Amino acid sequence: MNILVAEDETITLQRIQHFLEEWGHRVFTAKNGLDALEQFLSSEVDLIITDWLMPEMDGLEFVRNIKGQSNDNPYTYIILLTSKAEKEDVIKALDCGVDDYIIKPFDPDELRARVNVGERTVKLERTLKDYSQGLEKIVRKQTSLIRQTQEETIIRLLTALESRDQETGGHVRRIALFSVCLATAAGWQSDKINDLQLGAPMHDIGKIGVPDSILLKKGRLTENEFEFIKAHTTIGGQILGDSEIPMLQMAHDIALCHHEKWDGTGYPAGISGEQIPEAARIVAIADVYDALSQDRIYRKASPENEVLTKMNEGRGTHFDPFFYNLFIVLLPEFKRIAKENR
Repeated sequence: MNILVAEDETITLQRIQHFLEEWGHRVFTAKNGLDALEQFLSSEVDLIITDWLMPEMDGLEFVRNIKGQSNDNPYTYIILLTSKAEKEDVIKALDCGVDDYIIKPFDPDELRARVNVGERTVKLERTLKDYSQGLEKIVRKQTSLIRQTQEETIIRLLTALESRDQETGGHVRRIALFSVCLATAAGWQSDKINDLQLGAPMHDIGKIGVPDSILLKKGRLTENEFEFIKAHTTIGGQILGDSEIPMLQMAHDIALCHHEKWDGTGYPAGISGEQIPEAARIVAIADVYDALSQDRIYRKASPENEVLTKMNEGRGTHFDPFFYNLFIVLLPEFKRIAKENR
């Protein structure tokens, strides 16, 4: 093992070094805690034997500095060597992070036994850490695979639904990517962004309850037919409601509220402002942008200047001003997404 010994008494330091090297260990030495800390940071150390009372930096301060290092560092076993033998001293040292305690003057056999315990502990702790890290990698990989499977399944099922009105899978993918783009720029946490990526494509799932004669109609809808179209929000809310899964809860809010407007003139409930779930406010911008800039069964895509003119009219009335301003900043990214996901 690589052992660092911090001891300001020269004779004691030399005795410890002699025994440790005789037992086959590689030894680094330091005369104070500051020097010991520098050596610890620059060397690979498995076990530390440190005096308590030393100049410049004492043993406990040295230990506190070690414990404050990154958890990514390999586990290091620490033995405190000192003449302080009161119960309160032992408790103070152990609370500081020391693993073991030897009273001066030390007995070589005791030192060897405690170093052997430290060696076994280091091997065990490092093996457990390697196993834990390997397990974490497996879990992360499996979690990523599950999310990819979920996303692909959702996209394929919704593509089948969208094909009723001659839309393609590009639409649901674009809505997901547009929404993630806005949420990321807004500073959302990664778990919410992941839920949004799966929930946003389900915004129009309620269209499954709209008759083909209305959904596929090329001409202007009657007032009664438009009421059928509007019902896709409440149908979507019913399909996705009553779930305890956060992603489906977000998908429910999106499906139900993505046609609500900032000024309260939307549907189905006519709610306004921050009453509208944040995810639905994001998807509202993504959905309108995609609807205007892509070909639909009832019309051709509008030129970019017309798209932006129409959308700008909705700032503060249809759209949340904060997210709309982000959308304008992110417009080049939206255009790239649209181009790559037709």
